Amino acid sequence: MTAYFIRAVGFANGAPCPHEGEYLKSFDHDTPDGLGYGEFTRDLSEAKLFASRARALEFWRRPSRSRPLRPDGEPNRPLTCLTVAVEPLP
Repeated sequence: MTAYFIRAVGFANGAPCPHEGEYLKSFDHDTPDGLGYGEFTRDLSEAKLFASRARALEFWRRPSRSRPLRPDGEPNRPLTCLTVAVEPLP
């Protein structure tokens, strides 16, 4: 079975991203206060792994439970502030 990981490509708004090219290590969608907090790594062996590409994308799109809506009424999906690539382990 192939495992998949998430790699940060950049911020979705085009701003410079300090995590560009790094692998997602962990992400809490609900803290702080629903804004999300992630850890990234350059070491692929530390990357969070997913059983499928679909599971990785579900995680990326997951809304915050502590703040499910943004001020504009749209779903609050904190990790989608990043453009990502979902790739299989080599």
